[in-house]
Amino acid sequence: MSAGSFSLRTFYLNRIRRLAPALSTTLFVVILAGAFWFLPTELVELAKQVLAAQFYVANIYYWRSINYFGLTAHDVYLLHTWSLGVEEQFYLFFPIFCMLLYRYLKKYFWFVLLFGLVISFCTNILLVARKPELTFYLLPARAWQLLMGAMALGIADRWTRTHLQDQVLGLIGVAVVAVSVTCYRKDITVPGYFALLPTIGAACLLVSGRDQRTYVARFLSLEPLVYLGAISYPLYLVHWPINNFSILFADTNSLTRRILCFGLSIILAAAIYHLVEQPIRRRRFLSTTRPLVIGYGAGLTVAASLFIAVYATHGLPQRFPANVVGLASYIDDKNMPLTECEYLDLPITESKHLCRIGAADSKPNWFVFGDSHAWAAHDAFAKWLSSRGEAGYFAHRPGCPPLFDVHIFGDRDSCFNFNREAASFIESNPELTNIVMISIWLEVPEGGLSRSSGVYAGPKESLEIFKQSFAKTLERLHNLGRRIFVWEPVPGAKKSVPLEMARAALAGRSPDLERPVDEYRTQYRFFFDALKEDGKWIYERFSPEQALCESGRCAVTSDGRPLYIDGNHLTKSTADFWAQVLQNGRPVNDQLNSDTP
Repeated sequence: MSAGSFSLRTFYLNRIRRLAPALSTTLFVVILAGAFWFLPTELVELAKQVLAAQFYVANIYYWRSINYFGLTAHDVYLLHTWSLGVEEQFYLFFPIFCMLLYRYLKKYFWFVLLFGLVISFCTNILLVARKPELTFYLLPARAWQLLMGAMALGIADRWTRTHLQDQVLGLIGVAVVAVSVTCYRKDITVPGYFALLPTIGAACLLVSGRDQRTYVARFLSLEPLVYLGAISYPLYLVHWPINNFSILFADTNSLTRRILCFGLSIILAAAIYHLVEQPIRRRRFLSTTRPLVIGYGAGLTVAASLFIAVYATHGLPQRFPANVVGLASYIDDKNMPLTECEYLDLPITESKHLCRIGAADSKPNWFVFGDSHAWAAHDAFAKWLSSRGEAGYFAHRPGCPPLFDVHIFGDRDSCFNFNREAASFIESNPELTNIVMISIWLEVPEGGLSRSSGVYAGPKESLEIFKQSFAKTLERLHNLGRRIFVWEPVPGAKKSVPLEMARAALAGRSPDLERPVDEYRTQYRFFFDALKEDGKWIYERFSPEQALCESGRCAVTSDGRPLYIDGNHLTKSTADFWAQVLQNGRPVNDQLNSDTP
C-alpha cells in the first residue's frame, strides 16, 4: 500500500493459487479412500467434512459438531483443517480492513492493529474457561495470533537492531517454542495465556530471521530443513488423514505405525508439492486468471456435488451387501438426544425439569440418574418399571458419574451442579424411595475426578476421590431412608460393535470384539472393591457381567443384534434384553462374601 501497488484482486488470486490446488487434491484423495473403505454412515460424515474444508468453514463445523454425543477427535479425518478455516476467514477481511485503515487512519495504522490484537487476546482470555470450544475454533479469539505476524513485520521493518540483538531474539524464539512443546499439561486451557508461548516464539524467529547471519537462521537454512519448510503445507494437509486411516488397519499406537505414518506423510506431501502445488504456483498450469478461477470453481463444484451424491443416497450403500449395511446401521440404533432429561445447567426444582418413565398411572417412587450410560439405558429402565407397574423420574448429564460433591476436570462445574441439584431434588421428594445410580465410571481411572473442575488431579488422586465420594454418596442417600440401586458398568467391546461387525461380515471373518471377563474385572477392580466395602448401604446391584460374561468372554450381541451403538453405549432396539438384566438384579447382602465381583 505504501508503494501504491497493492491489489485486492491479486491478493485473493494468489491466496487461491497458494492454497486451493493442494487442498482440493488432498480432499479428493481422502473422499476417494473413504469411498473404498468407509461404511455408509462414515462416508456421509466424511462428505460433510470435505465440504466444510473446501469452503474454509471447517472450524465452524467442528465447533458445532465435536461434543460428547457427536464427533470425537480420533474419528475426524479432516480435523486439522479447522486452522485453515480460521486463516482464510482472517485473510478474507484483513486486507480490506488494512486498506480502509491506511486510507482513513494511516497515522494510527500500527496502533490500531495492536489494539485489535489486544482485543482479540482479551476475548480469548475471557472465554477460554467458559466457552473453550468456541475460543479454540473461532476467529475472534484466534485473530491475535495472526495479527502478531503482522506486528512482527512492522517491528522488523521499523526497529533497527544490532546483530547481537537478532542473535538473542532468535535464541529466545527457539527456547520459547521448545518450552511450549515440552511444558504443555492436560490442565492447561488452549489458547488462553499458554498460546502466547508458541506465538511470541514464532514472532521472535520471524523478526530475527531478517539477519541471515544468526545462528538460528543459519541452522534453519540447512537444506533438509528448507525442503521440509517448502513441503510443510501439503505435509500439514496429509498428516492427519494418514494417521487416522492407519487406525483402520492397525488400531495400536505402536512406534512402528507412527514411523510408517510419518514416512508416508513425507512422501505424499512431496508428491503433492512437486506435481500439484509448484506447477500451479509457478504458472506451468492455470497460468492466467481465467483458468485459475475456473479451476477453483470446478473444485468447489466437485466438492458440493460429491456431498450431494453421498448425502442424498445416505452414504452410497449400494457399494456393500445388504447384510453389511444392515449391521452398520446399528450405529444409529440409539435414543433421541432426550434433551428434556438432560441437565442443561438449569435448577432441578420441579418434576417438569425431568423425564417421567414407567407406568403412566403410577405415582413416581424411583429416581434414576447418571451419565451418558443412563441416557443409553433410558428405554430399558422405562420398560422395566412399566413391567413392575411403577414409575419414576429420570435425569442424565453426559460424562458425569452420579457422585455428590465431586468435580470433573474441564467441565466448568456442570457435573458438580447436576449432582447437587439431583441430591436436592431427592431430599425434597421423600416419596422417591428408590434411587438408581448409572455410570461407566471411566472418568475415575482416567484421572477425570478432581477437587476443582479447573485442576487435573491425575489417576491416583482421582481414584482416592472416588473412593471417598462414592461412600459419602451412598451413606447420604441411605441416611435419607432411600433404597440404593447401582448399575454396574457394562463390559463393552474392543471396538465399535456395529462398524466392526459390518467390516468383519464384508471380509468374511468373525469379528474380534468380545473382552475377556478377567480383563473387565481388572479394569473395574476399583469399582468392585468399592461395592464390597460400601455394600452395607446398597440395596441391589444390576449386573451386565452376569448376563454377558458366563462363558469367560463378554458377549456383544443378543440374537444377532449389536448390544452397543459403539464400544459401550446400549442400543435402543435391545431394550427388552437390558430390561431383563434389570429384572435379574442381585440383592447385595447375598453377595458380600462372594469371591467374584
